[in-house]
Amino acid sequence: MGWPKDLAPGVVILAICAALYFVTTTFDSDPLGMAQGMPATHMPRLVLGLIAGLAVLMIVQGLRAGRDSSESGPPWRMWATAAILALCAVLFPIVGVPLAFFAVCLVLPILWGARNYPFVTAFAVAVPAAIYVVFQLLLGLRLPLGPLSILGT
Repeated sequence: MGWPKDLAPGVVILAICAALYFVTTTFDSDPLGMAQGMPATHMPRLVLGLIAGLAVLMIVQGLRAGRDSSESGPPWRMWATAAILALCAVLFPIVGVPLAFFAVCLVLPILWGARNYPFVTAFAVAVPAAIYVVFQLLLGLRLPLGPLSILGT
């Protein structure tokens, strides 16, 4: 039995997270009392920590399942997902975070085979709403809202 196919991508993700975390140590730091919302150094570290944690989880699940790396290559849906997420990242400043996440949360489950459309629609509305509430309202971060910026904060 060979190494699980999730091991190599997981290690690459962890290495990228470590390198980017090091980059965040070079950011200018605001005094905690002067920062409005979350300081600029904390947000990237929070996101990188979450990504690293998910990568570790992926590696552990791959090791438990014992999947062999001799399996066939990734399905076409994986490449389509990567393209959709890259397009979403490019469109953030134009359409805003809520609409971009709505589109992603609507398209990806359908791409991967979900057919419970009312649930997918509810999911596509709930995720951007939760992101807006947590990051915009609770943490005070200024997310690009795109056309929804007319609704106010």
